[in-house]
Amino acid sequence: MIAVISDSHIPDRANSIPEVFQVKMKDADKVVHCGDFESEKVYKRLSENHDLIGVKGNCDYFDIESSHRFTRKRLDFGVYHGAGIHPRGHHPTLAKTARQLGVPVLFHGHTHQQEIAEHDGKILLNPGSCTGVGGGSSKRKDPSMMTVNIRDQKLEVEILSKDRDSGESYTSGEKTLNTKNVLGGE
Repeated sequence: MIAVISDSHIPDRANSIPEVFQVKMKDADKVVHCGDFESEKVYKRLSENHDLIGVKGNCDYFDIESSHRFTRKRLDFGVYHGAGIHPRGHHPTLAKTARQLGVPVLFHGHTHQQEIAEHDGKILLNPGSCTGVGGGSSKRKDPSMMTVNIRDQKLEVEILSKDRDSGESYTSGEKTLNTKNVLGGE
């Protein structure tokens, strides 16, 4: 399972990633952070505790790559924060970024809005903000993350959220996507 988080903004806007998400990340084979760690200390701590892929967000002022490509079970994935895309989360531009990275699936952040979308033959996945912080054009909301499983040429995507008031976790979105026509890599 791949655990996907983004836009943690620790320590300036939030104190920590919710414990329920940390447990999911611990159970994951791979953890992806789509940028805006905000602190190199947070990046290093996540790297020490998980098999982490992380990319630079517009609030990351330390040395980290701006995009990354990896393969899991013969499916190629790209990771890109999304800063510089106007309007934020613009599907045609994100699909173009996926094409430039040579991947059928792109994990992205920046909008703080959770989303499972398909555009122009590309799968675009945004876990939202794992701490629920607002910023830019987004308002503060329930923290969220994403889990991704690859089974039988299908991508099973689930968005998990934590109610800010009650503390209860819930599934706020899920979708199974057919990857038969987008398989690549080794």
